[in-house]
Amino acid sequence: MFGKNPIAKWLLLILIASALRLLSLNNLPNGYHWDELDGGYQARSLLKTGKDYFGNILPLFPHSFAEYRTPVLIYLLVPVVNLPLRTLPAIFGILGVVTFGLMTYFLTKNKLLATLSLVTMSLSIWHITYSRQALESIVMSLYFLLGLATFLRGKYKTSALLFGLSMFAYATAKMFVPLFVLFLVIKNGKKISLVAILIFALLSSIVVADGIFGKSGQRFRELSVFTNPTTAADVNVLRQTQQQSSGDAGVGLQPRLIDKIIYNKLTLWGGLWLKNYISAFSTDFLFVRGDNELRHSPKQDDIGMLYLIEIIPFVIGIYVIAKTKNWMLAFWLIIGAIPASLTRSDNPHAARLFIVLPALLLTISMGMEFILRNSKFIFRVYMLGLLISSLFVFSYYFSIYRWESALPFQYGFDQAVKLAVANKDKYDRVIVDGKYDTLLMIYLYYTKFDPSKFQAMLPLPVVEPYSNVRANQIDNIYLLLPGEKVWKQIWADGETGKKTLLIVSSKEPDLEVTKYLPPFAKRLEPLMYPNETTNFYVIEGR
Repeated sequence: MFGKNPIAKWLLLILIASALRLLSLNNLPNGYHWDELDGGYQARSLLKTGKDYFGNILPLFPHSFAEYRTPVLIYLLVPVVNLPLRTLPAIFGILGVVTFGLMTYFLTKNKLLATLSLVTMSLSIWHITYSRQALESIVMSLYFLLGLATFLRGKYKTSALLFGLSMFAYATAKMFVPLFVLFLVIKNGKKISLVAILIFALLSSIVVADGIFGKSGQRFRELSVFTNPTTAADVNVLRQTQQQSSGDAGVGLQPRLIDKIIYNKLTLWGGLWLKNYISAFSTDFLFVRGDNELRHSPKQDDIGMLYLIEIIPFVIGIYVIAKTKNWMLAFWLIIGAIPASLTRSDNPHAARLFIVLPALLLTISMGMEFILRNSKFIFRVYMLGLLISSLFVFSYYFSIYRWESALPFQYGFDQAVKLAVANKDKYDRVIVDGKYDTLLMIYLYYTKFDPSKFQAMLPLPVVEPYSNVRANQIDNIYLLLPGEKVWKQIWADGETGKKTLLIVSSKEPDLEVTKYLPPFAKRLEPLMYPNETTNFYVIEGR
């Protein structure tokens, strides 16, 4: 099945990998999420003005509405800003498959294992998912794999540069890559030049220092287990509960020594981190249900981040790692989940754990090779099971997921914005409501709003088109801020004499939006989801 000359098989696998990452790229997932559009608009702003859209000149970490973004993907998008937004990430995903195969060969000098590694990553739904989104994780993964591949080839200066760039590509690499490189230096120290060490030290010191003390660490500080604002109160409650349940009673009890030892900030932080860390390697996450967020993993409760059948070679692969004493891969597996586990929400998180995916796939590939060398029959049975599993997943992904991905990927928001722009001259005002989703970035990206003009508008004023309803205003278009709206009250306040077009998310309860329409308002043709359910109500009123 996998002969001595694997070139033709490599080309076939790369072709399959390319098809799975490029087919229907612009509408699968169905829509562009806010984070994707934000990166695209940052790239457009840098191209047109030399500044991020907040007006910072060639920033190391571009300033976005929600955070300071890592720069690599955004700057790479600048020269291709007029191409479809997901083109470059898909190409990086394909290159990642090729690099993974080469890295495996450079590590093991085993053509068969390298071919099997191409099989696992080509078919990996986890890798495919992130190859089809304009997000930083796929870029980080490619730079890291290139860094490791060049390191294994003895190109240490190039490797140092690539490892450093991977840290600038995605936040979780800021902690993982220095630890991994330190391991490589300790293991191969005599071979590595001082220049290579200095290159990596310079790049890593910049990104780590800014992550700890600077603006780029803002997001981590918000999500870190160490910054949970309820920790101190939780400690006090647990100490008091333990003391009272042990027989003490009364108000204002002083914690005992045992209470302080058992319950303190360190034990709570450590317990949460350990829970998160273990969940990253749970069978539930890896093989059964995957990530709970549909943007990170297709179909909750049915599709794991890895195929269920891959649990067999994964377990065998762990045995092979131990038997062959492959310390580098073992170290990669062990520390890969640490950065993601230090966040206190959305665990396990497929994007934050993406750095460990190649290690998991290489472990599976080792298990597959072990099976093949011991029983070709069992290997053929396994491969048949893998192909059937992948067929079912891809059948779902390229059909039903088109509908299911519409909501989490903000399908139709571009239609709402374009409808607003097309009708702004026909009405005194056009009001667009995304319910819980912000519409400003969607407006800026899809209208190709002049970044220099937007920079001149900052700080963007917030207005109230209705009582207690806040919005960003551009021309006569009002983009309502996320949150609850009491439409019954809005209709009561609505007769202002201004001819108004309302484009309202269907997430607003239908009774609130449409049942109590006043005489001066009427429903127009709505905007629809791909499954023909209502996405946005369109209402004409005053």
